[in-house]
Amino acid sequence: MFLYKLHLELKMTNSHELILKFLSYLSMLIITFIIYNKNISPLNLMMNLFMFTLIMLTMNYLMIQKTLYCFMIFISMISGNMIMFLYFTSLINNYYNKMFKSTINYLMIYFFFTLMIQVYYYNNLNLNTKTMNTPHPLMIYKIYMFPLYLLTLMLIMYLLMTLFFSMKICLFKYKPLRKIYN
Repeated sequence: MFLYKLHLELKMTNSHELILKFLSYLSMLIITFIIYNKNISPLNLMMNLFMFTLIMLTMNYLMIQKTLYCFMIFISMISGNMIMFLYFTSLINNYYNKMFKSTINYLMIYFFFTLMIQVYYYNNLNLNTKTMNTPHPLMIYKIYMFPLYLLTLMLIMYLLMTLFFSMKICLFKYKPLRKIYN
């Protein structure tokens, strides 16, 4: 019975390592796409940031096994992206970047180079997830305790007020905030 449990545990550890390697590869791909794409729009940049955050949170969960920490970061990133999406849609031009063909070429080149890097470096990497799971609590909980919760509350109220003000200005003028040239 003990050997069977040990065998299942080793299988799970190997699958976790494979998932971690794949997610780290995807995160490298997103970073290289952001760095080398010169004509990226703010909305595409936000979408890439959101995907990168999801990948990092998944990797964090697989390594540390703390769901509350990942959930709090996910909720804060979603709310921040929603507010930034509202700001960008009210301030930027509504044009679509017609760089689809070159983007595919960029992605193929980056895919090839990051695959080479991944094969070279990560074959010798030993990710031991058992040693990363420490019993110490994470420091993120301190922002909800006495001295720092006021700062967190003020930041939430500031973001909510700016969201309401920008919505009120857009609804009052019946047009976006950007300057339109005729």
